[in-house]
Amino acid sequence: KQGLIVGLAVTLLAAAAEVLTFEEFHVSEVFHGPAAKPVLRTQVQERFAAQIRDQAVAPPNFAGRYKVVEWGCGTSCVSMVVADLATGNVYDGPFSILGYSSNYEYEGGSDELEYLVSSRLLIARGCPEDKNCGAYYFEWRGDHFARLRFAPHGPLLPK
Repeated sequence: KQGLIVGLAVTLLAAAAEVLTFEEFHVSEVFHGPAAKPVLRTQVQERFAAQIRDQAVAPPNFAGRYKVVEWGCGTSCVSMVVADLATGNVYDGPFSILGYSSNYEYEGGSDELEYLVSSRLLIARGCPEDKNCGAYYFEWRGDHFARLRFAPHGPLLPK
């Protein structure tokens, strides 16, 4: 029994050590110029052109020079793109839709999307394409997201 407890403690400590922080992906320069007109390239971007154009204005809210543009896609659902305010280039997010269930506990918090102007890290909590619910950690690499880590959702929360 004691071995099981020690093993569980070691597993929990290892999992906690894997949690990524915004500071690990720090960006020191922040764009202060006028925002370039968004350049829309995909069908999704064209479909949500008004949302993108309305939101893709200064100041940046992500990775120094980018604007995460979010819009709802139904109840407890969000979609997003990333607009480069310096060049106008628009990039699709790491998922088409992110469904969210408040019935589950998610690692690190309860916000669906979490990001900072001073970091290249984006944390998405929910169910991309309405499946595989959990906390996803992505690094912005200038023109795409790289998935770094996934933590499955926790147990159902009591009602």
